[in-house]
Amino acid sequence: MKYVIYGLGISGLSAAKYLKQAGSKVITTDDNNSGEKNPDEISYDSKTLISLSPGILHSHKIFETAKKTGAEIACDIEIFYRLNPQNDFIAITGTNGKSTTTALAGFIFKELGVSSAVGGNIGIPCFDLPMTSDMTYIFETSSYQLDLLTQTHFGIAALLNITPDHIDHHGSMAAYIEAKKKVFQNQTEQDFALIDVDNENSRKVFEEFKNDKNFRAKLIPISTKKIQENGVSLIAGKLVNKISGADSHLELKSEFLLGEHNDQNMAFAFAISYCFGLTDEKKIISAIQKFEGLPHRCKIAGQKDGIKFVNDSKATNAESTEPALKAFENIFWILGGRPKEGGIAILVPYFKKITKAYLIGEATKEFAEILEKNSVNFEKCGDLEMAFKAAYFDAKKSSLTGKTILLSPACASLDQWKNFEQRGDYFCKLVDEISHS
Repeated sequence: MKYVIYGLGISGLSAAKYLKQAGSKVITTDDNNSGEKNPDEISYDSKTLISLSPGILHSHKIFETAKKTGAEIACDIEIFYRLNPQNDFIAITGTNGKSTTTALAGFIFKELGVSSAVGGNIGIPCFDLPMTSDMTYIFETSSYQLDLLTQTHFGIAALLNITPDHIDHHGSMAAYIEAKKKVFQNQTEQDFALIDVDNENSRKVFEEFKNDKNFRAKLIPISTKKIQENGVSLIAGKLVNKISGADSHLELKSEFLLGEHNDQNMAFAFAISYCFGLTDEKKIISAIQKFEGLPHRCKIAGQKDGIKFVNDSKATNAESTEPALKAFENIFWILGGRPKEGGIAILVPYFKKITKAYLIGEATKEFAEILEKNSVNFEKCGDLEMAFKAAYFDAKKSSLTGKTILLSPACASLDQWKNFEQRGDYFCKLVDEISHS
C-alpha cells in the first residue's frame, strides 16, 4: 500500500511521520506544493490510499483523480483504525458540545482505571496517541472526518445534536446530517448508539433508526428534558439511568459544568461509561464531579467581590455563546471581535439577562446597533483589557446578587488575537491580577 498524505496540517504531518517510521511508502503533498511532490506528479492506482485533510471540499480535483485511478480516499482516523482494528473505539460527534463530552469521557475512563486515550478533532491527532493492544480510543469526530470513514467501527457512538453548520462544505443540510449519521455505519448488535432526543434534527435520526429494521445497534436516547425509557436523562440535578433494564435515580450536579448544555454533556459521558461496562454508577458520578472542564469553554476563571468570572472565549459565534447566556444571570457581558454571518441576532431572547454589555473589536458598530435597538445597556471599550476593567468596576458597585462577568465574544478573535486561546488566556490573566490585588 502506498500512502499519499494530502494536506500538511497537524494530523497529516502526524500520520506521515508514523507511517514512514513504520516502513510504509509515503508521499506528502498539498495544494501549495510544499510537500515532497507536486500533486500532479504523483501516480495513483488501486493500491494508493490518499489520507486527505478533512477540510478539503468534495469539489476538489483529488476526488475526480481517485475515481479515475481507483485510489481510495480516507482520513487519518480511518487509516489509524485499519492499523488497530483489535482495539475498542468510541466516537462522539455533534454540532456543539463534543469537545467537552469527549474530554469528560476520557477523564472518567482514566479515573476508573481504563487504559484509554483521547484524540481526533479535539486537537490531538490519532497518530500522536500511544498504540497498545489494550488501549481504548475516544475520538471527537467532525462531519469532515466522518465523511471520509468507510471501515471504522465504533463500539459506542454518540450524536449530541445537529444544527446548521459547515453547509458550504457538505453542500446542503441534508448532506451534513448524512455525514453525521456515518458515525453509526458499521455498528453491530453488540454496539451502542447514543442519540440526543431533545434536538429536532438528532431526534429525527433517532426515530429513523428506531424504525429501520436493518439498524442493528442498541439505541440509547439521551435527554435533559424528559425521562427516557432505555436511556439516560439528567434533569435539574437528577440523573435517571434506564439502560439495559437498569432503573437508577441518582444525584448529579457539578460545580464546574454549569448550564443545561453541560447537563447534556454529563448525561452523554455517563451513558458512554456505563455502556462500556463501567457499571459502578457512583464512581462514574464522582469522576464527573472532579472534572473541571476544558479551558475557554464556559469555565469559571475565578470569583471575587461576589462576582463570578467566566471564560468562554471558545464561543466564536452566536450559537456557541447561547449556552453561556442560558447558564447565568445578571451578566456583565464582554463580546465582540471579528463578527460571523448573522451576528448576534439569535441571542435577542437572552438580552433580558444582560445587566450591561462591553463591546470590543471589529463588531462594535454592528453589535451596538442591535443592543441599542433592544434597549440593552452597553459601552464601547475597544479592547479586552478596557472591557474587563469597565465590567469589573460596574459589577463591583452593583447591588445585584449572583453577578457574572462573562467573556463570551460570539466572534472570531483574529482582529486582535492570534486565536481564541490567547484571548481567553489574557482574560484569565486579568482575573488573576485582581484576585491577588
